[in-house]
Amino acid sequence: MPEGRSRRCAEATALPDTPENGRELERIARQIAAELRAGKFSYLEWFPNGNRAAEFLHSASIVDAAPAPPPPTIGLYYASWIARKQLPDVRASRLRDYRGHFTNYLLPPLRDVPLCELTLEHLEDLRTALRNRPVGEKTIRNVIGGSLRAMFRDARTAGLTVAFPFPDLEWARPIVPGPQPFTAEERDRLLAYFSAKAWKVGGFNVRRLHYPYYAFLFTLFFTGMRPSELAALRIRCLNLTAGTLRVERSRHLGSEAAPKTGAARRTVRLPARCTQVLAPLIQLKAQPNDYVFTNVHREPIKPENFYDLFRDAQRVLEMPLRDLYATKDTYVSLALTNGVNLRWLSEQTGVHESTLLRHYGSFVHTTDTDQRELAKIDPDSFSGGPFGHRLATEGDDDNFPLWKQASQTVPSWNQLLAWLREMDLLRRAEAA
Repeated sequence: MPEGRSRRCAEATALPDTPENGRELERIARQIAAELRAGKFSYLEWFPNGNRAAEFLHSASIVDAAPAPPPPTIGLYYASWIARKQLPDVRASRLRDYRGHFTNYLLPPLRDVPLCELTLEHLEDLRTALRNRPVGEKTIRNVIGGSLRAMFRDARTAGLTVAFPFPDLEWARPIVPGPQPFTAEERDRLLAYFSAKAWKVGGFNVRRLHYPYYAFLFTLFFTGMRPSELAALRIRCLNLTAGTLRVERSRHLGSEAAPKTGAARRTVRLPARCTQVLAPLIQLKAQPNDYVFTNVHREPIKPENFYDLFRDAQRVLEMPLRDLYATKDTYVSLALTNGVNLRWLSEQTGVHESTLLRHYGSFVHTTDTDQRELAKIDPDSFSGGPFGHRLATEGDDDNFPLWKQASQTVPSWNQLLAWLREMDLLRRAEAA
């Protein structure tokens, strides 16, 4: 009943008392009983003119007259939203950013704003307030366009009525830092430092060499892997006989998840020197699920902590400071400069070819190419011999396609890319 009590009542059907009607009414009774047990029974749907219809109609009119609950605010919805964000469904780094962004930047000014009333003015005022604080522009974009937008997107997906002014907020073109590779000489100096460095074991004043640190950095430099991928490497994924390792997961902030992208789940080919460096890490009684790289406490290496050691080494060696991802920049830039096949490099690093060209295209050249272009600017400074192959220029057959000219004069794909860049074709294609 509407007041919450249970009550027996009878309803007349006005049907003749026949076996067929009896069986049909038994079927209906079973269906009503099932709805009662499930809490889904509606008296008015079954008996709109029944003996108790007036009581249910009166109850429905009271419910309809009750005021609607207020719309949820950003602060109220955030509490339930963040509770549903759990590992491993959400990467540890993203969960950390969500919590930090809302606690430090979003909840203080927007806690009481209803989800359906967020406006462009709210976002612009928030951006201005954050710019008046010691907060970087990249962090501001991540706070508004990343964390706050993600919560509103999920609320809209859940069927709530929300405002969504984020596409209307205009941003200046971001400053994207380019790659910061080490030279081969700087790379070798860092490796020599880690191979000879004695590390202090926690709780004791004893210092000793720790070979896994050197092997970890060496593998980063000579495979182009992400630090989080290498930190999660298990012994069963390493095949020194075949010279390969398999990337199945990544490890960050003590939590493991699938690799960053689908292409990042790959098999990495190891150079001979790398297999030699990795071989001592496989202990006689090692188990398949043991981690390959461990710290001085015999725990898996944490990339965020290893970065501190890597930064300190650069200070000792008086190098310009670069982060741990510069090892990947070093691998890719040296590979492209030396003419490594672009598709092979894409499969090796798990980065799409177009992304490699966009970020590392400046390394797709050779010393001969540089000398040839410099000679066009200052011919007197060039003392070398003939340039060798050339593309068609003015006066040649204009009907002869350029790609055929290049294919007959350039023996490799990477050199062809260099020719296309010289002819400004690649730049035009990227702009289009």
